[in-house]
Amino acid sequence: MTLALSVLGVACGGSDGVGGGPVTAAVHTPGLPSTYTDPDGLTTEITSAARIVSLSGDFSEIVWELGLGDNLVAVDLSSVYPKEEMRFLPKIGVEFRLFAEPILAAEPTVVIGDSDARPPEVIEQLREAGVPVVIFPSRFGLDAPAVKIREVAAVLGVPERGEALATTVQAEIDDAVALATGAVGTPAVTLLYIASDDTFLLLGRNTAAEGMLAAAGADDVGPEAGSGSPFVPLTPEALAGAAPDVIITAERGFNEVGGLEGFLELPGVAQTPAAATGSVLVYEDLYLLGLGPRTGQALREIVLDLHPELSDG
Repeated sequence: MTLALSVLGVACGGSDGVGGGPVTAAVHTPGLPSTYTDPDGLTTEITSAARIVSLSGDFSEIVWELGLGDNLVAVDLSSVYPKEEMRFLPKIGVEFRLFAEPILAAEPTVVIGDSDARPPEVIEQLREAGVPVVIFPSRFGLDAPAVKIREVAAVLGVPERGEALATTVQAEIDDAVALATGAVGTPAVTLLYIASDDTFLLLGRNTAAEGMLAAAGADDVGPEAGSGSPFVPLTPEALAGAAPDVIITAERGFNEVGGLEGFLELPGVAQTPAAATGSVLVYEDLYLLGLGPRTGQALREIVLDLHPELSDG
């Protein structure tokens, strides 16, 4: 049986208060004020990054790796890395179901997220209250992490740190892609995401996983873009039609359905070649789908899990 649980818990570039609560001294950002103009033409001025609220886990992780973790005053529920530090911060809902009250209670000097943040009424309420809110476009593909890092760093007044981090992250991604070119064989792989107890989705194109499976030397047998949605509800027919040799899934939902035993009972899973060989790969949610600073590490791990012949160990 192939079962890979990938949970990285090492904090980089942030608080030294692991396990004892966050350090509250904000980090100085001399590159402010800055301005950001979103795709709709709305320009926002940011004069202080002393109190940052992040609307999604990938942005929380980027802020942390930029060395501004101590400036975070509230985050959404998907903000799980670094684990110990993020769990102490006040929560504001989850990216697709945000609440204005806890955000305003955190007294932010800037709020950052992307176009997946909703409901839009919450974003508007924050702006009406005078809070600078920066909403970036949603990014997909293996160039997304570096783009997001540079965007966030520029807005928060640390563009040099952003350039250094983006360069490192892109190099890790490129190295993982290069590693995959030596693979023997091209397994058929699909990504099954368990969103809730009754919502099971096959991830297709225009999602955070776009390009990752192909870059890992796999045949991405997820839904085609022409299906009308990047997320296709799991049905026995859809999964049987995909016939994956390997199924990749995220840890939280995998655990909530009872681990491997419960996972194999999902509609159609038992009928796949992956189930017959026990080829299920499980990774921490943000690590797998966040397209954040650890993307290159995640891609390399997927490459080695799919192609063990490439391992030097």
